[in-house]
Amino acid sequence: MPIRQYPVLLSAKALSDFKLELDYNNGDKRIYNFKPNLTHPFYKELSIPSLFKSVQVIDGEICWPTGQDFCPHTLYDDSILLSN
Repeated sequence: MPIRQYPVLLSAKALSDFKLELDYNNGDKRIYNFKPNLTHPFYKELSIPSLFKSVQVIDGEICWPTGQDFCPHTLYDDSILLSN
């Protein structure tokens, strides 16, 4: 089975209602709804909007200053394509 090559995440912007706007190196612009993840203890503190908005991209992955990160493959696979 061939290994899937994912595009590289270039930027992430926090939107209202805990959604993320994602820009990839292949031109894709996608939206990921992060809200369902906020029930998990690891992500619970990100339910504070100001903290959620501090999301950043480092080496193609999203992370927050408080140490949370998220699987880049899940982020891509479970997001909605807006344009490319």
